[in-house]
Amino acid sequence: MKLRLRANTLRLRLNQREVEKLAAGEVLREGIEFPGGTSLSYLLKVAPAAEAQAFFEGGRIHIIAPRVPILNWAANDELGIYFSLPTGAEPLEIAIEKDLVCLDGPVEEQDPLAFPREMAEKVC
Repeated sequence: MKLRLRANTLRLRLNQREVEKLAAGEVLREGIEFPGGTSLSYLLKVAPAAEAQAFFEGGRIHIIAPRVPILNWAANDELGIYFSLPTGAEPLEIAIEKDLVCLDGPVEEQDPLAFPREMAEKVC
């Protein structure tokens, strides 16, 4: 699972195995450790709630997505599902997307479980 932060947008990209695990109810976790013993981690999980949630606590970003949209998304060719959550200023935009095969970049960074790029051509 990849995390991208930009402005007030949080984007998670999942490969095929991660989408399957999420749809099966597993919690997805990733993180990094910094020199000095600090860390940043993030997790994505599904919940029966009808609305998405996000919060930051104890050095961890928590994203909770509603179960029905996740199951529908996992079973079709849609590239992503998107939520907008109110904050004090501008809303937090959350994107959960299927990670597509990279066209360039180092071979060691290629994910063999990424979704085929042709999927994007079907929905564009």
